[in-house]
Amino acid sequence: MRDGSPCHENCQWSTLLFPQRVTEALNRGGGMADLIYLDAAASTPIAPEAFETTMQVMLETGNAGSAHLAGHTAAARVDRARVLVAELMSVGPAGVVFVGSATEANNLALRGLVRQPDRSDVVVTSTDHPSVLATVDDIVSEHGRSHRVRVNNTGEVDLDNLQAVLGPGTAIVSVHAANNETGVIQPLEEIAAQAHQAGALVHADASQLMAWGPSPILDHCDLVTVSSHKMHGPQGAAALIIRPTARERLKSQMTGGGQERGLRSGTVNVAAVSGFGTAAELSLSSGAESAKQVKALRARLMDGLKSSFDDVIEHGADARRRAPGILNTAFGMNRGPAIESELLLARLPRLAASTGSACHAGVPGPSPVLLEMGVSTLEAARSIRMSLNRYTTIGDVDAALGELRRGYTELFHLLGGSELEERY
Repeated sequence: MRDGSPCHENCQWSTLLFPQRVTEALNRGGGMADLIYLDAAASTPIAPEAFETTMQVMLETGNAGSAHLAGHTAAARVDRARVLVAELMSVGPAGVVFVGSATEANNLALRGLVRQPDRSDVVVTSTDHPSVLATVDDIVSEHGRSHRVRVNNTGEVDLDNLQAVLGPGTAIVSVHAANNETGVIQPLEEIAAQAHQAGALVHADASQLMAWGPSPILDHCDLVTVSSHKMHGPQGAAALIIRPTARERLKSQMTGGGQERGLRSGTVNVAAVSGFGTAAELSLSSGAESAKQVKALRARLMDGLKSSFDDVIEHGADARRRAPGILNTAFGMNRGPAIESELLLARLPRLAASTGSACHAGVPGPSPVLLEMGVSTLEAARSIRMSLNRYTTIGDVDAALGELRRGYTELFHLLGGSELEERY
C-alpha cells in the first residue's frame, strides 16, 4: 500500500481485499442477481427497447454496403438510427458519423483535423478524458503544441486561463462536456465563444450528457462525441457529430471502403448502431423526465451519506450545472483510521461503484480529476463515485447505503478503530 496508508504492520491483505463473500460471489457467477449497480458513468444498463432492436437485427443477415435486399434492409436500419441520433443532437443526418466507440470518435475529431502550418495548436482541459489527453500528447509529439487549461475548485474551466492560451495558432479546443467522475458540466457557451473568436474549432465529448435528452449547450460546438452505451444503448457503437463548420476540415483515420461518407471505413456494426438509434429515441421521449427522477435519487443518496457519516464532502457540488446521476464524495476522513475507497469497495462485491474513471482501470491511485480540482491526495484517495441511471430505484440507493455502512464498520475495526458511533 502507498505511504500514508491506514493499514498497520500486521494488516493481512487477503483478509482486507478478498473477504470470503468475494469468493462466494465469484463462485455463483459473479453475484449479478444481487448487484447494486451504481456505475452508470462507466456503462449504463441497456434499455429493453434497445436490447430488443439489437437482438432482432443480429438475427438478420446483410452488409449495409451490399446491393441486394438484405443489404438494403441493413442500410435502412442504419439510416433510421442516423435520423434518430441526428434529431437528438440537433443536426441533419449527414452530420452523424458512426464509429465503434467514444474513444474512436475523439481520435477522429483530434487526429482527423487537417491543420494549417500556422494553426496547429490544441487546447484541452486538465480534467479531460484519457482518450483526449493521450491522443493530444501523441499528436503534438509530431507537430504543433498543446495547452492544458486549468479548472477551478468546482471543476469548471478557468475561462481567464483559456483566454490566455488561445491565439492565432489554435486549431481546436477540446472539452469534456460533462465530467465522468464528478458530473460537472462545462460552460460550453463561454468556451465556444472564446474559441471561435480566436478562429478555432470546438470539440466536446458529451458521452455523459445524452441519456437525458437534447442538450442545447452542444449547439455551440463544431464536433461532438456521443456514445451508445452511456445512454442505455449497446456497447460497440458511438458517433462523431460534425457540423458544417468542421466537415471540410476532417480527414479519415481509417481508410478502405469509404463508408460513413468517407470518414470511417469498415463494415458498419448494424445491430449495435440500430440499438444506438433506439436509445436515442428513448432519450428524446423521456430523457428529461428521467433526469428529474435520477436527480432526486442522487439527493436521497447524499442525504443518506450525511446521516451515516459526519464528514461527507461532495465534489463539484458548487458547479453551476451537473449531470443528474453522478455523485462523487469522500467521507469518514475525520474519524481515524481513515479508509481508502479502493479498500472499501473491494469488500463490497454487491456494490458496483468506482474510485474514478473506468478508462483508468488497473491503474491504482487517487483520481487525477479530483487532484486537478485542488482536492488533497488524502481526500482523493478516500473518494467514491456512485453514478445512477434511469433504472436506479429507491431500493438500490438504500441498499447501497447499507453496504457502505457495513463495509466501513468492518474495515474500521480491522484497521484498529475503536469507539465507533452506533450509527456507523
